[in-house]
Amino acid sequence: MKRIKKALLKILILVCVFIVGVAGTALLLNSVSTDDRSELNDATFPEVMIDMDGTLVNRMYGYATAMQADFTRDSVTPLDTTKQLTFVVNPYASEVTGFSYEIRTSDGSKVLENKKIKAFEQNGENLKVSVEIGSDLRVNQEYSMQISLDTEGKTVYYYTRIVYRSQVHAGEYAAFVKSFYESCLDKNAADGLAAYLEPENNGAGTNYSNININSTLSEVSWGTLEPQLYKEGIPIIKDINETTASISIDYQLTSQDDNENTEVYDVTEFYRMRYMDSRIYLLDFQRSANQIFDASLSVFSDDGIVLGVRNKDVEYMVSEKADIVAFVQQGDLWSYAPGDGKVNRVFSFRKSENGDFRYSRNQHDIKIIRVNEDGDIDFVLYGYMNRGAHEGYEGIGVYHYNNDKNVVEERAFIPISESFEFLKRDLSKLSYVNENNELFLLLAQKLYCVNIENNTYEVLEDGIKNANFTASENGDYAAWLVTRGDDKGCIHEIQMDTKETRTIEHAKGERLRVVGYMNQDLIYGILQKSDILTDSDGHTKEGIHTLRIEDFQGDIKKEYHQESLYITDISVGSTLIEFELSSKSGDTYQARKKDTIMNNKNSAVNTAKVELISASRTGVRVRLALSENAQTDTPLAMYSKISSVSEKNISLDTQIPQEAVYYVYAKGGLDSTYTDPAKAVLRADDQGGVVLNRAQQYVWERGNKKTKIQLDTADIPDSILQGTLDTDELKKALKGTGTVTDLSGCSLDSVLYEVSAQRPVIAKTGNGTSVVIVGYDEYNTWLYDPVKQETYPYGMNDSTDLFQKAGNIFITYIESVNY
Repeated sequence: MKRIKKALLKILILVCVFIVGVAGTALLLNSVSTDDRSELNDATFPEVMIDMDGTLVNRMYGYATAMQADFTRDSVTPLDTTKQLTFVVNPYASEVTGFSYEIRTSDGSKVLENKKIKAFEQNGENLKVSVEIGSDLRVNQEYSMQISLDTEGKTVYYYTRIVYRSQVHAGEYAAFVKSFYESCLDKNAADGLAAYLEPENNGAGTNYSNININSTLSEVSWGTLEPQLYKEGIPIIKDINETTASISIDYQLTSQDDNENTEVYDVTEFYRMRYMDSRIYLLDFQRSANQIFDASLSVFSDDGIVLGVRNKDVEYMVSEKADIVAFVQQGDLWSYAPGDGKVNRVFSFRKSENGDFRYSRNQHDIKIIRVNEDGDIDFVLYGYMNRGAHEGYEGIGVYHYNNDKNVVEERAFIPISESFEFLKRDLSKLSYVNENNELFLLLAQKLYCVNIENNTYEVLEDGIKNANFTASENGDYAAWLVTRGDDKGCIHEIQMDTKETRTIEHAKGERLRVVGYMNQDLIYGILQKSDILTDSDGHTKEGIHTLRIEDFQGDIKKEYHQESLYITDISVGSTLIEFELSSKSGDTYQARKKDTIMNNKNSAVNTAKVELISASRTGVRVRLALSENAQTDTPLAMYSKISSVSEKNISLDTQIPQEAVYYVYAKGGLDSTYTDPAKAVLRADDQGGVVLNRAQQYVWERGNKKTKIQLDTADIPDSILQGTLDTDELKKALKGTGTVTDLSGCSLDSVLYEVSAQRPVIAKTGNGTSVVIVGYDEYNTWLYDPVKQETYPYGMNDSTDLFQKAGNIFITYIESVNY
């Protein structure tokens, strides 16, 4: 009997061990199969650079898909008469098996040259490839160059613009920029930079996020910050011609705080230079240093969070009870819960250790949509994806941060084929996710509603001009002026959370204009057709007779009207609306006085605000001041992970419609866009930039005007020599051969650039009279008289006075590019 009991006991023990083992294995397998959290995958794409006379320039980052050629202008590479380029490829850990390139027309519609290079030259850890362009390229015309690398079973694309211009001194400019920024880090070497600066003593504290050519030598050489170079920069040529060049450069610095802890700074510099008499003159210099937020530093106090050296435009949002604040710094998203004593880096492309510049590239941004009381955060990431499953894509990602799991979940990803600077311009207008997981975007003049759960989308309305669209601060309301269809001239407004829409109609003879939002109430203006005036320079200006603030139900909150006065030059801020009160004066408006409308929004008791503070070592810093919730000096720093990305890519039609658009590039990037070329030239002149049209032809350049020139009238179209100021008539006459460009309102000095670029200019001289400017020198303009059909010199000062009195009416044309 005892033997039987012992045997049964052994069997029972074995059964229990088996059950426990099976259960444990099941639990282990289950945990392995469901825990899909991880760090972002490492960057794998190589970098491509150009060797310009011994200095590396134009570092290019790889794209996973082909981009729209006319909306990718990260750098400009000049070609001299040899038409030779030397590319340097940093493969990192990738194996590069093929190199090819395409040269396309500026709009990408036609391939002019396509070659595959078989021979690579090993250059240390890098590869070197030399090419010679064989195509017959037009002088002063930009072309798109696409470089393709075959690497480990996939093709990676790189882009630059090439322009055929001789004697541009690109190598000297690039070497100067490299020498300048490195000399700033050495107090002894920095003394030699004083001759390039134009210091102004304005009495303001040192602000390293805004240093320029008017700063002191001490500020330009980093004062007492004592930084060390952490990651060196590569000059990026933005614009270059026979006279001037614009170059930007990004690099990273480190500095030690008072406790010997290391701070890291992203630095962007912009240089505009002129080469003359065998030396370089600095025309403009801009520097912005932005500190990378580090939760391990002493940045928390009862007063809030010290974000450090950066600009004051902080993207942040607090939860309804102000228990949690989320903020964005240098492309990283953070959340802080003072009561819980936790700070979390929710999202970042950066790599803490052994991270090269691919992890630090800041060509993306984050829009915070919602911060819940439980710590969950909804946000939109848009721009270039440095690493991870979408490495090399330009796109828009919708994400949800789950605070309990400390994981970021991707809801959807939309690939885009335009570069970050164009994408940012569009998404600054609207990017909102409602509670039903619907994403609203304004892209390519279309208002999209994307269903994240079903991976579907619909176009709510097409043909929306960027200038005619506005959205509330939170993005939950939007309104736009309808420009086509039965509701043309009306305003449509949408409430994003419910998708409910309404229409604001105009009375007969009236016009409506969207102005902005005050809280969640729409601001719009009412004017008569007769209030749209065209002045002597050919430009229109509008005067609004009534300004109305109205909620979504149509209830008028405020209506502003001043008898015999018109509202012009409106600016909508977070706290008030500012505008000019003007009266009609002939064919224009004359400002009489300023007025404002206050925002009556009741500020929450518990909120956050941006403050400026100062310290001797770092100068002006930014602090995010919080409410009086319990806070800690040393919160627990946490770092979220990313859940496995499922295939949720949504393809939208984001091809930008063809239209007459003029792009102003200044200070290292896209500054603005205009449909009026004259306004584009005025802006570029003010910013020291250039104007390009949709075909990427140079419409205007600051500082690139010949000292003298005279055109042969035999080469000028008869329609131009007739001197007509009727632009419609000119368009018909030049159809297919050129684009009429109205530069009325610009100065004579500005329009002489067109003559320098071989473009005659029709200029009004009086009532019904005009001349054609066909040349100039230091003292005279050369004018063609359409009546007498003869050319004669006219003094420069007399010409300036003559054209000003006639209203500075200037008409020219740009020859169509035919390949």
